[in-house]
Amino acid sequence: MVINLIEFGFEVSNVGNKRKSNEKKEINFITFAPGFIECIMTLSQARELLTQELLQIDFEQLPISDYNKQYIRKLKPALPYYMHIYALCIRRGLKETVSESSDLAQLSLVDFGGGSGFLSLLAAKAGFGEVIYVDLNPRSVETIRVLKEVLGFGPTAILHGSSDTLAAWCREKKKKPSLLIATDLIEHVYDLPVFFRELAEVNGRMSMLFTTASTPFNPFVRRRLQRWMDACETGSMEQPNYWTLRYDFIRQLCPNASKEEVGRWASLTRGLVFEDIRKVLDSGDFPPLPGKHNTCDPRSGNWMERILPLSAYRNLAEDIGYGLNVEKGFYNIDRKRKPVSFLCRLLNLFIRRSGKAGFLLAPFMVLIFKTKRM
Repeated sequence: MVINLIEFGFEVSNVGNKRKSNEKKEINFITFAPGFIECIMTLSQARELLTQELLQIDFEQLPISDYNKQYIRKLKPALPYYMHIYALCIRRGLKETVSESSDLAQLSLVDFGGGSGFLSLLAAKAGFGEVIYVDLNPRSVETIRVLKEVLGFGPTAILHGSSDTLAAWCREKKKKPSLLIATDLIEHVYDLPVFFRELAEVNGRMSMLFTTASTPFNPFVRRRLQRWMDACETGSMEQPNYWTLRYDFIRQLCPNASKEEVGRWASLTRGLVFEDIRKVLDSGDFPPLPGKHNTCDPRSGNWMERILPLSAYRNLAEDIGYGLNVEKGFYNIDRKRKPVSFLCRLLNLFIRRSGKAGFLLAPFMVLIFKTKRM
């Protein structure tokens, strides 16, 4: 059976994986196993039903944190758009995992950095055999537990932690997840090489898909994020800002150093957590700065929307025996103002049909890591 990928919102790009010109005809039309067709039909129905169920919930009355109530409050007006993204991510992941003998009940999915858990809920609603939710924020973990109780379905496992937690749990339970999806997460991970090594330990054949708005291609998005980074580093977006946090920490470690020295060291340690700053000062070996704007919270290591070149992601994939494919995101067309909705439709049409040039306008990108192991 042959499917037009355009119907599902994604168009395969050559950016992550070079192809010969005589293979160009495969970009829009790709042959899929019958199991894939059945899975995506089930997923579409699940998305529509779950969207309606979530819209009917009064989240303000649920026993969840104010943090998550505020997050859901902002997300809810555009919920169909985000559910569309989640469904498309699952569909794209299924293309890498479904064979002729497979069905959703035989597959396990990891919703990594799951937040309020809507992707986990969608996967469970669609009939995945196992859905593993993972998040480092205890407030988000509690939210998905409450939603699972309210809706009567949800992830089969809820883990509080990060990649090391997932790897340890999978070893203990002897689990080999088929697919991992993380939305708006990869740009915040402190140590990506360690992160990917731990994920490879979970299952060296597991397909991994990440969405990120920290695209190096779209100049409008890139500049906006860079302004945010600068505001966190030396401005007032974070109080105290990250430079001041590093300065105060170094001042305590080196009380005899001059203000000029401490200030210089605070600048040279941008992108490091306190523990690593201590190691650098002990050795005197300062690492290269992480670009002109990239910066992280030195207390937690959470990067402020870090923007990396595609080559960095490709190298991370190569290090664990994976290949990388990159695809373009799309804009929300369900807007209150019709002119804005029309403009978004035009932008999506251009993004979809313009090949690599579409990355210049795409609001986010999709990174697809697939094992090279046979």
